[in-house]
Amino acid sequence: MVLMKDQTLQHTTEQTLLHLDPSSLERFEIDLQQTVAEMADLLKKTDKPYSGSRPEDIKHALAASPPASLDGEPFADVLEDIKEKVVQQSVMVQHPYCMAHLQCPPMIPALAGEIILNTLNQSMDSWDQSPAATFTEERLISWLGELFQFSPEMDGVFTSGGTQSNYMGLLMARNQYANNKLDHDIKQEGLPPEASRFRIFTSERAHFTVKQAASQLGLGEKSVVSIPVNEKQEMDAAACSLAVSQARENGLLPIAIFATAGTTDYGSVDPLYELAALAKQEDIWFHVDAAYGAGLILSDKHADQIKGVETADSLTIDFHKLFYQPVSCGAFLINEGNNFQYTSHYADYLNPPEDEESGMVHLAGKSVQTSRRFDALKLWMTLRCTGTKAMGGMIDQTIEAVQFLYEKIQPLEEFEVPVIPQSNAIVFRYLNNDTDPVVVDEWNRRIKEELFFDGTAVLAKTRLNGRQYLKVTLLNPSISEDQIVTLIRSILTIGRRLKEEETHG
Repeated sequence: MVLMKDQTLQHTTEQTLLHLDPSSLERFEIDLQQTVAEMADLLKKTDKPYSGSRPEDIKHALAASPPASLDGEPFADVLEDIKEKVVQQSVMVQHPYCMAHLQCPPMIPALAGEIILNTLNQSMDSWDQSPAATFTEERLISWLGELFQFSPEMDGVFTSGGTQSNYMGLLMARNQYANNKLDHDIKQEGLPPEASRFRIFTSERAHFTVKQAASQLGLGEKSVVSIPVNEKQEMDAAACSLAVSQARENGLLPIAIFATAGTTDYGSVDPLYELAALAKQEDIWFHVDAAYGAGLILSDKHADQIKGVETADSLTIDFHKLFYQPVSCGAFLINEGNNFQYTSHYADYLNPPEDEESGMVHLAGKSVQTSRRFDALKLWMTLRCTGTKAMGGMIDQTIEAVQFLYEKIQPLEEFEVPVIPQSNAIVFRYLNNDTDPVVVDEWNRRIKEELFFDGTAVLAKTRLNGRQYLKVTLLNPSISEDQIVTLIRSILTIGRRLKEEETHG
């Protein structure tokens, strides 16, 4: 179609008003208000953390809904269909009994921030796509540097979460080692011949993304050396030192130590100061994965648990865990900002270096992403509206709730708690004096499944020394002692029934 000089495209159907422009602002307001009202109504009526629907039921129901429409459908009809087949079949992270994973109930200011950042749709790669957003992110990164006591030369960037941040930490460790020790520029020349001998040292309880990053960066999972942990599930610093020495004796090349501040299952924190001293002695990169534990910095009672993060060359933080942000929202911090040279690339049409001289800051060079969301806004709004003191208090409440759970089940002979909880996660299993590990494994698998599919509680399961355990991660500060006691009773009821079935089966 060719338009004449005075012609304009006309909205011919109701559906074209879904495009956000000045002519559709009334529709924008009505549809968002309806959506918020529906979600609020759902949350008011929610009395279970999960509907109990089976996988095949959800899949079958969605198969009856078309993923696309040729001519469009009324918004209200689509919303109602989504409400029935998606929303009501989701885990309700706001419910106190949704306690399986590091999946937090998001803060209201953060949800408001999501509406704003999605409406503005800024892309955080070049300044002319995100002028105010760029400086907002930079200001928040600077504040985080002060919060975690990084050096004045620090820098950072928002990421999609721990996976991306850990990847960037290993990327910098690899490239810096090659540059400084081998006089080899990996960005320009690819991996050096010595790369097959690179080694990274991390806890056997470290997040799987350390091995994943090693694989993706061409070093292979074999480059990751797993270090034993102590009874608290913390990396053994002496064992790490010995492993580094043995690697050198065997002609291998240690390039980094990856510590964990908050393991996924136990919330345990590696001995950061000892590991930092070892990394400095060996002149290798020191990364701290604090995706889980970073939020403890806001706590008056528990901030000491992560002392030592300030020694890291690079740091992983997830805000969609203990900072109560919607997925996804994370950050990657480095103590020496010039190390971003290992991620920076320039394109004439996007982030030419000369723009910096005129004050236009382009963030593309700091990230392994190009197009990137303005996630800093929702954290900014949350921190200002809620306050760091209240957020720290929320974290304290969840840790106290886990301590209460531990104190209730630890004396009971029917339970085994292998590790005293240090944070707001606890691993345990229903045992009931049975000595057959296969039977006990099946009981705990069944307990988790039955609680989930009758909508009582969403727990996780994990393994320790090859055996099946249950896991609770409490991120909801509103959970009460009565609710915890009720949960214990529910577990006991199922467990005792399974024991009875086994005995008389």
